[in-house]
Amino acid sequence: MKKENILKKLALKAKNKLISNNNSSIEYKFTQSDDREFTDKVRELLKTEDIINPISQLMENKILFRLDERGKEKYLLETVDRYLKAIKIIENENVLQ
Repeated sequence: MKKENILKKLALKAKNKLISNNNSSIEYKFTQSDDREFTDKVRELLKTEDIINPISQLMENKILFRLDERGKEKYLLETVDRYLKAIKIIENENVLQ
């Protein structure tokens, strides 16, 4: 199965869980050692003209394919959260310049 198909399926499942509030007690957090490195990756992606799915490009295959379904959902949501935070950081830096 292609990575994009897996991500699409996981995103839909995660969205449905959030909407239905069946699993509101689940914390979607992974510990990350260096958010600055992640922000730098986002910066590089934004320089690329043909970005179709930046989230899938930020997720690491070696991590994604080792996880079970619940872990994949957590990893996807954490990556989305980190991506949005990185975008805010980059936007704030651009405003200050």
